[in-house]
Amino acid sequence: MPDKKEIFPAQPSLVGKNVFLRAAKSDDIVNAYHWFIVSEPQYLSCQPVPFQTPSQRAELRKQNPNPECQLLTIVRKADKVPVGQLSFYDYNPLNQSVAMGAIIDPDQRRNGYAREAVRILIKYLFKYRNINKVYAETAEFNTEAVALLESVGFKKDGTLRQHYFYEGGFHDKVVYSFLRFELDW
Repeated sequence: MPDKKEIFPAQPSLVGKNVFLRAAKSDDIVNAYHWFIVSEPQYLSCQPVPFQTPSQRAELRKQNPNPECQLLTIVRKADKVPVGQLSFYDYNPLNQSVAMGAIIDPDQRRNGYAREAVRILIKYLFKYRNINKVYAETAEFNTEAVALLESVGFKKDGTLRQHYFYEGGFHDKVVYSFLRFELDW
């Protein structure tokens, strides 16, 4: 819990030791898209990435909001600077499942912000959104994402063979999940 004198623009359940999560604003979407572009989009996505500026991306999101996709900005508590973005999407109320994705400012990686933010989001989804399963997908060659998921406690569910085309060759996609009963932290 934060010091009672210090107020963060987030629900208490979305505040951690070093970061807090809040609803993404237009500027946050611009930042996240910039981080995505400078991180080499085809490394992070198996979908073709349209050529657009970060501002165009933010405007498109504003014009066509997806109620099934929630964007949350990861904010460093020390100085209230955005350091990343989490999203959860593909909500399935019957199966009580949701997909999750993350992007971190390349200059802020390896500081533990993503790990802490993912843990905050998982607890929140299980406790307040009645979710039983959070899952994530990434390319097998994205060792940073695989390491993040495994460090939080995600289990590998399976592989989609040759699902990514990157740098002239096909690569496998891996699917990970975290189930509510596995939460022990």
